[in-house]
Amino acid sequence: SLILYHLGHGDLKIKGDIERFDGQQIHFKDGTQEEFDIVLMATGYKLNFPFIDKNHLNWNGASPKLYLNIFHPIYNDLFVMGMVEAAGIGWQGRDEQAELLAQFIHHLQKNSPKAKTFIEKKQPPFPDLSGGFKYMKLDRMAYYVHKETYRNAVRKGIAFFKNK
Repeated sequence: SLILYHLGHGDLKIKGDIERFDGQQIHFKDGTQEEFDIVLMATGYKLNFPFIDKNHLNWNGASPKLYLNIFHPIYNDLFVMGMVEAAGIGWQGRDEQAELLAQFIHHLQKNSPKAKTFIEKKQPPFPDLSGGFKYMKLDRMAYYVHKETYRNAVRKGIAFFKNK
């Protein structure tokens, strides 16, 4: 969580592609070489769920297209947890995802009218969760949301199930 601080203070260095390692001497593809104590390789944010065919996840572009990044628009027994990226969403946002999912499953098992209404809500077009931000069209940003917009939508879903 302090990477930007350390980058700004020169404690860390960002370099390009590595050609090869030679002990602590790193040879880069641009022809330069330097000695480093630690190499942190950032592989990016490419989503991959190798255990399930993309067709089953409503995959479109670089990520599945799911209601609130959780709920499949057709299947009522297939969910993705944690596929949300937002500055500061942390574990609280994921806890709220889990609570909403648990409420849906509970009401689905009871065959409640609220479950039926929610099934209708999870159909496209999905709500805009960007909060007005214009995220770049990058694979790693395919599931970015605005924290407060997203959490408000999830909490609204939780309240829907909990209210009499």
